[in-house]
Amino acid sequence: MAPVLELTRDEILEQIEAIARKKRALSGTALIRAYRAGRLEDPGEVAGALVLADLLPEDDPLFDGA
Repeated sequence: MAPVLELTRDEILEQIEAIARKKRALSGTALIRAYRAGRLEDPGEVAGALVLADLLPEDDPLFDGA
């Protein structure tokens, strides 16, 4: 059986932020909001951040205004 990895909200946000800064020079919030608004070119490049965002509940503050 594979080990289970659990991440806190803060850990998820830190990883999203790191990917967004490294790949797009954007904040994590700006990256996720651009994706949700359909304004993110080549989302595959930041797929890891998008998958991590899907781990958060829909009412998470990260998605406010998205």
